[in-house]
Amino acid sequence: MSDEQVAATRGRMSYRLLVLSWRVIFVSIAVVASTQVLKAHHLISQRVSVGIVAPLVAVLVVSVLTAIATMAIQAAHFSVSPLGKGPVQRQMRFSHMFLVDLVTLPLNPGARRK
Repeated sequence: MSDEQVAATRGRMSYRLLVLSWRVIFVSIAVVASTQVLKAHHLISQRVSVGIVAPLVAVLVVSVLTAIATMAIQAAHFSVSPLGKGPVQRQMRFSHMFLVDLVTLPLNPGARRK
């Protein structure tokens, strides 16, 4: 996979939106799970739990739908400009790049990576 292809992929707004959507999904699930643990240990009331969980479920649904749409856009991009030879190699390279970017990709497109 050439550096130009990786840079082009990371520079696309659809890819950045995909990474952001997955970050929001993971954070939403973690907060909902934490809320349920606190409720189970009677540290917060049912009302507080519903007040926290209901908006997060809405955010989670929107994030999942956004992730599905952006994955379709990425599939269209990679059908034109693949990241490797063969479907397994392309998927492995994209998966590796995506998992690294979940943690390291800055939200600002102009920011430099460390």
